[in-house]
Amino acid sequence: MAFKGAHYIVLAVVVGLIAVFSINRFIGMKTRVSVEPTAQVVVADADISSGTALSSRLVKAAEWPQRLVPAQSAQSPQQVDGRVVNVPLCKGEPVIMSKLAPEGTAAGLGGLLREEMRAFTVRVDDVSGVAGFLHPGDHVDVLMALSVPGLSGSRDEQFSKIILQDAKVLTAGQHWEQNADNKPVSVSTVTLEVSPQQSEVLNLASTQGKIRMTLRSRANKTVAATEGVLTSTLINGSAKKVEAVAAGAPIEHKDKKKIEVIKGIEKTTATL
Repeated sequence: MAFKGAHYIVLAVVVGLIAVFSINRFIGMKTRVSVEPTAQVVVADADISSGTALSSRLVKAAEWPQRLVPAQSAQSPQQVDGRVVNVPLCKGEPVIMSKLAPEGTAAGLGGLLREEMRAFTVRVDDVSGVAGFLHPGDHVDVLMALSVPGLSGSRDEQFSKIILQDAKVLTAGQHWEQNADNKPVSVSTVTLEVSPQQSEVLNLASTQGKIRMTLRSRANKTVAATEGVLTSTLINGSAKKVEAVAAGAPIEHKDKKKIEVIKGIEKTTATL
């Protein structure tokens, strides 16, 4: 009997071990996490503005899931050391080789300009600068408003005209200046990429009138032909009427009325 009891004990231990092994294997299969392949990418370690030369202080290597790595991503900090960024980078954003200026480009705006272009900075406010929504790489049209002499002694009028179209924004931000009381004030500026001839137009406009900018789609390269608008055009619907009045020419009205005027035995017609 003792032999049979020992036999049952051994059998129970074996069955228990098999059960424990099976349960652990089942739990392991249910809780197993699949290991996704990763790849090393270079990311910005701080917010980087356009025209900045990259260095080990500004970028770092990070492990990303391989399926999320963007095309043309830099793989090591040494690969982008000294390269200048064409567009701003946010902290944690991967460094894409297509967003970098050609090798050998010097830091600063001068390295971002096309060979035949110039950088021109204008002062703007919250309204004229599209309420702060301008960013490097955006494209804008520039409008100018100024006073023009009136016709034949009439009062001066305001004239609005698009003077530049599809100008690229190089930088947009604020800097500090001192006012008349020697107190620091924040001034908003926008730097545009323009041709030499456009820089002359923009310089004259910035000193003679008020400048505003309109944001346009980067995909829209159409140059619109506009004639500008006068104050009188807004009021009368046509500038030709203002010219006619200034020149003393009568204006025909569709709703004119006639009445008969009788003086004694004479009868005449008058137009209202």
